[in-house]
Amino acid sequence: MNFEDIGIVMSVRRHGESSGILELITKSHGRHLGLVRGYQSKSNKSILQPGSTINFNWRSRLSEHLGVFTFELHTSRSLNLMKNKFAILVLQNLISHLRLLPERENITKIYSQTESVLDQSHENFELVKSFILWELMYLKEIGYGIDISECAVTKSKDNLKYVSPKSGRAVTQEIGLPYKDKLLEIPKFIHDAKYTDRDDLLKGLLLTEFFLKRDVYKPLQLKVTSFRASLYKLINSFET
Repeated sequence: MNFEDIGIVMSVRRHGESSGILELITKSHGRHLGLVRGYQSKSNKSILQPGSTINFNWRSRLSEHLGVFTFELHTSRSLNLMKNKFAILVLQNLISHLRLLPERENITKIYSQTESVLDQSHENFELVKSFILWELMYLKEIGYGIDISECAVTKSKDNLKYVSPKSGRAVTQEIGLPYKDKLLEIPKFIHDAKYTDRDDLLKGLLLTEFFLKRDVYKPLQLKVTSFRASLYKLINSFET
């Protein structure tokens, strides 16, 4: 069993004296694990940094076996990540979500959108906005999409302001205003890509977090990563 693909490094953990278990989100083979021999060498460690993209070959005698990776660097992002706290926290949150995907199930859109977010690692608030849009896409791709395309009551596509936490569907400001304390607010950048500010980002994170907790993490008896709280803190402390 053998295939070639491209993938983003999620993690590497030690296995035995000199080998490691590499975890990737790949373009055509989903979340995939495999053995890396000699991963602690200086050259391998420099390549296998979380967030970097590698070209790889995976080989195994049988498809259900762990298999062995050989690889070469495609895109290094470690320098940009090290220089930007926002980028590091976004990456850590991305990895937390990606780790919940079933192994070897191909979801090409998640891979491509993950690369798109990581390639904006110098953008600060724009990066967080892209991450929130990524979370909305992630929820949709795994079957828990939020419908913010039209009002659940009037079918209007204009002035959408809130999302029902029960149905995950949008309503207009007029319909939702009497119940606003029970609803989640839609960030303005969902409908206006040029709009980004601190409060809007916080609204977006709260919106996606609610559905991620309810539909993804709690059923698996997991908690959202503490890196999310760190992202909230960084946004609130950042001088625009």
